[in-house]
Amino acid sequence: MTGILDVIWVLAVVVLMFGAAIFVHEFGHYWVALKRGLKVEEFAIGFGPILWSREKDGILYSIRWIPAGGFVKLPQMLTSEALEGKPKIEDEGEGSDPEGSGEDEEEEQEELPPVSPWSKILVAFAGPFMNIVFAFVIALVLWAVGVLKPASTTTIGYVGSSEEGYAKVRPGDKLAKIDGQEVSTWQKVIFAVIRHEGEKVPATFSRVSGGKTEIIETELSTGKGARRIKGLHLSTAEKLIIAKIETKGYLSEIGFKEGDEILKVNGHAVYGQHHFLQLLLTDSMEKKILVSNDGRERRLDFLPTDDSSVKVMGVPKPMLGTWESFWVSIGLKEEKPLPATAAMEAGIEKDDLILEMNGERITSSRHLIDRIRENGEETAALLVARGDERLDLKVTPKMDTADGQVRVGIALGDEAGIVFRPTQTVYQPVEPTPGPLVQMKEVWDMITLTVSALTRSSETGVGAKDLSGPVGIFGMLSIQVKTDYRLALSFLVLLNINLAILNLLPVPVLDGGHIVMSIIEKIRDKPISLRVQEYATTVFAVMLLSFMLYVTFFDIKERVPIFKELFNREATIQESPSK
Repeated sequence: MTGILDVIWVLAVVVLMFGAAIFVHEFGHYWVALKRGLKVEEFAIGFGPILWSREKDGILYSIRWIPAGGFVKLPQMLTSEALEGKPKIEDEGEGSDPEGSGEDEEEEQEELPPVSPWSKILVAFAGPFMNIVFAFVIALVLWAVGVLKPASTTTIGYVGSSEEGYAKVRPGDKLAKIDGQEVSTWQKVIFAVIRHEGEKVPATFSRVSGGKTEIIETELSTGKGARRIKGLHLSTAEKLIIAKIETKGYLSEIGFKEGDEILKVNGHAVYGQHHFLQLLLTDSMEKKILVSNDGRERRLDFLPTDDSSVKVMGVPKPMLGTWESFWVSIGLKEEKPLPATAAMEAGIEKDDLILEMNGERITSSRHLIDRIRENGEETAALLVARGDERLDLKVTPKMDTADGQVRVGIALGDEAGIVFRPTQTVYQPVEPTPGPLVQMKEVWDMITLTVSALTRSSETGVGAKDLSGPVGIFGMLSIQVKTDYRLALSFLVLLNINLAILNLLPVPVLDGGHIVMSIIEKIRDKPISLRVQEYATTVFAVMLLSFMLYVTFFDIKERVPIFKELFNREATIQESPSK
């Protein structure tokens, strides 16, 4: 019951915070319109049927069922009215047409004086401007209470590439610079490489050994569409704790228990699950594993076996369009047969164990994926264990045109039979706390880099499917609200600046379109044809709605499961001593 109440509370706060951003935007239009002498018929938050309404001084104030926007109805601004959905008050139900206001709408509009282009520009600009002001105010509050950032650094947890430049890098090294630019979080790494996707970039690492710091200079490859450094993965956890042992036999015999924290393998610190598997399975030598449970340390002896490899959990059946999984059968519900995958053509089957690729021992699913991507569309030699048999198979990965990645067409599971606890997300205050302008500049840099990546989609692989609509915004804001109010406020700064920039785009259905039309009207010294305005507004409104449906589809399909996982994941706030 408590969990349900928590969810309801989070959703309520999210709606209020999102509604606040919409309110200040529409209030900007409303306030300037009144100041410039324009008639305001309605001030609405949300779309769709009216949930609540009140009429005062000839203005209808309403809250509507769909909390995904709002509008101010200004009959003297046709383009603005069209932008805001051209709502018909008389069609919205009881209370929408107040008594005593039954004049003919068209007749009333004809009696209204024309509005100067300058007034239209000011009214249109006021909405985005208020979002910027609101963002500054929130940033000012954050300056006082503190800004939180993920505590995860750029410490490397796993090196999954065999390229020459990666030979100098080890798990535990810290990525310090990309192309001469300092990077302190993985997000900054992403923004640094997004300009260089598909290229090699200079990289600087620091390594602490024997109390001394060593600087390593090398070059790394950037992956097209992956938005990350190829073959490098962060240290995933401060604590690597076993939640479940799938393979009870050998692992249980040598002493592994649920709740064990993996500390070291042969004296080497462990920097994540894939690094742990790499340390275990790189060679056939016996490994000494240091674990801790309830404050007591134990040393376990582990000898890799031939069946300690990567298990094929599923291969699609082309006639049925389904995947057979090691644990469950996942129905894809395809109406037509699936195309033959590289795995099917190579003869790979469910429950096969992939031991080697091109003569190299495979230590984890991550390792195999990295090697496949590195190999590209070249034919690769696989050593596969199937029962007591050892099979040499040839597989030629196929390019997935959707994301530009090569795939074999199998679902994988790490063979070790160990399931680790989900990593806690750790946040800590940024000290000294950045000022409001600094915070807003960081947001601006993030947005401009994203736009730059979108405009070079063929090079970067970043497209419209990577953007989020209302569902994605609500999801991210819900996660931040649940975790800490400071994270929610930081996201609200980002949201308001995004709303401002989006609405200033020179598109007829947006505020920027109003401004452009008003400038044209000023230059021509006469209004633009009403028919032209209506056609332009209608066309772009349909395009905008279609785009929103498109990004919402990907939000629901791809990001909702991620949001659910992040929402349920525990988070830790490492407060500074002064707080």
